[in-house]
Amino acid sequence: MSGIYVHIPFCVQACTYCDFHFTTRLSDRNAMVKALIGELRAQMPNWSEHTFRTLYFGGGTPSLLTPSELAEIAKVAHEEGQWELNEWTVEANPEDLNPNTLAALKEAGINRLSIGVQSFQPEVLQWMNRIRGNCNAKQAVEWAAEAGFEHLSLDLIYGVPVGDHRRWEDDLETACNLPVDHLSCYILTAEPKTAYGHQLRIGTLSAPPDERVLDEYATLCDKTKKAGFEHYEVSSFAKPGGRSKHNSAYWDGTPYLGIGPGAHSFLDGCRWWNARSNARYMKSAEKGDFTTQRDSELLDANDRFNEALITGLRRVEGVDPKALLKHTGLDIQSQSKLAALLADGRCEWVNGRLRIPEAHWPLADAITLELIK
Repeated sequence: MSGIYVHIPFCVQACTYCDFHFTTRLSDRNAMVKALIGELRAQMPNWSEHTFRTLYFGGGTPSLLTPSELAEIAKVAHEEGQWELNEWTVEANPEDLNPNTLAALKEAGINRLSIGVQSFQPEVLQWMNRIRGNCNAKQAVEWAAEAGFEHLSLDLIYGVPVGDHRRWEDDLETACNLPVDHLSCYILTAEPKTAYGHQLRIGTLSAPPDERVLDEYATLCDKTKKAGFEHYEVSSFAKPGGRSKHNSAYWDGTPYLGIGPGAHSFLDGCRWWNARSNARYMKSAEKGDFTTQRDSELLDANDRFNEALITGLRRVEGVDPKALLKHTGLDIQSQSKLAALLADGRCEWVNGRLRIPEAHWPLADAITLELIK
C-alpha cells in the first residue's frame, strides 16, 4: 500500500525558522494547480500495480488553495490510480479556517487536518512572523471538531529563544485540552538560510541552552502521557487511533509518490525528487516532460540499511534486525558500536527489536550516526 504527497509551495509570508520550499508569489496559484495535475497524470501509469491508501497535502500552506482546488487535484489522483483511501490529510493554518471553509473541506472528502499552530503565545508568534490577525487558534480547532473532523493534529515548536519560562508548559496545557488526537512537536532548529539562522550568526539572538530544551522535552513527554497521548515517534504523539498513517508509511519504507516542486518519491529502491523551483517545475509542465527537472538515486544495500535505521530508530517500535538482514544483507548486531550504546542505555532490546529509549530520543540522530554504515 502506498501514499501520495502533494506539495503546495505557497505561503503568505516567510516564517523566521522555515527552510521548506515555498514562494509568496500567489499569482502563480492557478498555473501551479494545472502543473500538479499534469504531473499526477504523467506519473500515475508508473504506479498501476500499487494501491494508494493515503493522500497528504503539505507545504508551504495548502489551505491557501480553495477547497475546490484541493478537490480538483485529488479527483485526478483518484481517477488515475487504484485506491483504498483511509486517510486524506491537509495541512492548514488557523487563520485560513472558518466554519464555511471547514464545511467545504469536509464535503470534499478530507478527513484529517494538520493545523500549524506552532504556539499560542503572541510574543512567540510575532517573533516567528506568523500571521494571525484576529484569528484565535483555539477557536479554529474547535470549529474543525464541530465540522466533524475526528482526526485533528496540531504542530507545536519548542526550544524557541523567546518567551518566558512557562511558555512551553502553557502551550502544552492549551493543546492537550483541545479536541485533537495528534500532536507533532518539534525542537526548533536554526537552518542556515533562515532569518533565525541569520540572527544567531550575527549575534542579535542566542539559542536556548541545551538544558532548557531537554527540560521542555521532559515536560512534553510527561504532559502528553497524562493527557492520554502515546509517544510513538520522536516528534509524534497520538491518542488511540490517531497515528498518522501517511507518515507511518514513510517510516516503514513503503513506496510513495511525491507531486510538486521539491517533492520526493520512492519506488523499487529508487528515489527521485523535483527541483525546488516553481519556475522550472511549471516550465516542465508546459512541455509535458517533468523528467528534465528531476534528480534521482538508486539505493544500494548500505543506503537501505542506513535509511531503515534512520527511520526505524525514531519510532517506539525500533527496528527488527531479522527484517533488516533479509532486506539489506547487513546485520545490525555486527556493528562495532552497538555494545557500547546498549551498555550506557542509549539503545535497548525490546521484544527482539532494537530501539532508542524515549529519554534519549532528542539525541536520536547522533545515536543513529554511530550505527549507520
